[in-house]
Amino acid sequence: MKPERPFESWRVMRERRRHQYWRAAVVGLGAGALALAFQSALAGAEAVRISALSFLHDAYPGLGFVIPLIACALLGALVAWVTARFAPEASGSGIPHVKGVLMHVASMNWLRIIPVKFLGGVLCIGSGFSLGREGPTVQMGAAVGKLVADVLKVPPKATPRLIACGAGSGLAAAFHAPLAGFIFTIEELQREFSALTYTMALIAAVVGDIIATAWWGSDNVFHVEGFPAAPLRTLPLMALVGLFAGVLGALFNRSLLEAQSRTQQLTSFPPWMRGALAGAILGFSAWWLPDLAGGGHHFVERILGDGSGISKSLLVLAGLLAGKFLLTIISYASGVPGGIFAPMLVMGACLGLLFGTSASLLFPDWIPYPQSFAAIGMAAFFAAVVRAPLTGIVLVLEMTGDYHQLLPLLTGSMVAYVISERLGVEPVYEALLASQLHRKHPDVPAHREPVLLEFVVQQESAMDGKAIKEIPIPERCLFVTISRHGNDILPDGDTILFRGDHVTAVVSGADAGESVLRVLSLSKV
Repeated sequence: MKPERPFESWRVMRERRRHQYWRAAVVGLGAGALALAFQSALAGAEAVRISALSFLHDAYPGLGFVIPLIACALLGALVAWVTARFAPEASGSGIPHVKGVLMHVASMNWLRIIPVKFLGGVLCIGSGFSLGREGPTVQMGAAVGKLVADVLKVPPKATPRLIACGAGSGLAAAFHAPLAGFIFTIEELQREFSALTYTMALIAAVVGDIIATAWWGSDNVFHVEGFPAAPLRTLPLMALVGLFAGVLGALFNRSLLEAQSRTQQLTSFPPWMRGALAGAILGFSAWWLPDLAGGGHHFVERILGDGSGISKSLLVLAGLLAGKFLLTIISYASGVPGGIFAPMLVMGACLGLLFGTSASLLFPDWIPYPQSFAAIGMAAFFAAVVRAPLTGIVLVLEMTGDYHQLLPLLTGSMVAYVISERLGVEPVYEALLASQLHRKHPDVPAHREPVLLEFVVQQESAMDGKAIKEIPIPERCLFVTISRHGNDILPDGDTILFRGDHVTAVVSGADAGESVLRVLSLSKV
């Protein structure tokens, strides 16, 4: 009987993996369907906004702006009040909250998040708030993962994988980009490369994209005519796009955090009042600058296409970029549901077109298509703000279908990533999560089971080059295994940690929030 035990153990493990795979497929199905419903509702709301603005411009060209101003103010007040009252974690993008749940420093109340995020996102983004559908879709997809885990009574230690799968599936369905959804799960959410993790993430992302494809078809998100491959002599120009994107991305992160911090300090202004004020500003701007209202999908498509209706004036392009920058900050600080993915793509596209138009005046033979720089600006700005360059590159490639731009995208994104990091600005979602946890004590459920924590030791962190017994880790925290260059180590107090070590630890479920934050802060620079 003894020789059969290894085979029996392997068979049991394989059966457990199969259970996880079909659960990931169920999560992908639910998250994809919810993303499809959200996108359809939002498309209808935006169509109503566009038709209403067109009617008002024709019927009341003088004072017609008063109606969208009042309407957006009322909707902003209503959504901000409902969000603050019933699901505060549904405000803003929602991705920082998902990261907090996966780090065990926040809880996921799917019963409140899904309806508040869905209805609030449709009303605010549809009315003209400069926010995107992707952040809400990611958070609602993660909530679907928690819903499936609760219904199937999945153990707490297996629930985070389903939550991450739902988030990636939501992104895949929203952008029609299964690889980007998969990479986003691994690069930004889980940051763990076990076979089970990436297989589940891939299954959920593919299923979510299948749902979107079945309804919307297989066309790319942006209908773009492919540009010819850029000659190598233009790579320095593309690196300059990355340079400007890195600087602008750092400025955007700092401005977003500062604006949110300032609005939270205004305790005399209740949430509904902040939403009303932001709505009034957004309604007024939608009257004069309709291209900057909402997520900006059609605006980006025109930039990437033949540029119809887009001014080639450098002053106008700079004004559009500054306007989208400012309106996004105002919209996010209002506390209503909505993401920054789409606005980031708009700002990146404006930056790229602005640079490409300028460079074409100096090098007309080198740059026959200035709008080709818009795609580079999108990926580079995303890399600078989110600090997830692979996700940004694959996302832009899948949305445009223009794979000739791979080398320019890589060049611009890597330069933007390095510049943003050198400027000492934290990735936007991590910074937003830290800000949320600083404002209030994290809402962490006291799990009966211990929490499994996985992290990587970064260079020059408090753990790099130190023995475990020399590191001030929490009392009820145990380092279980260390993976180093493909080899697993069972550590003791004298084991020295080095940069790149993949550490698996266990912390007490009762005080997981404080312990996880302490350990992760020690592992980082």
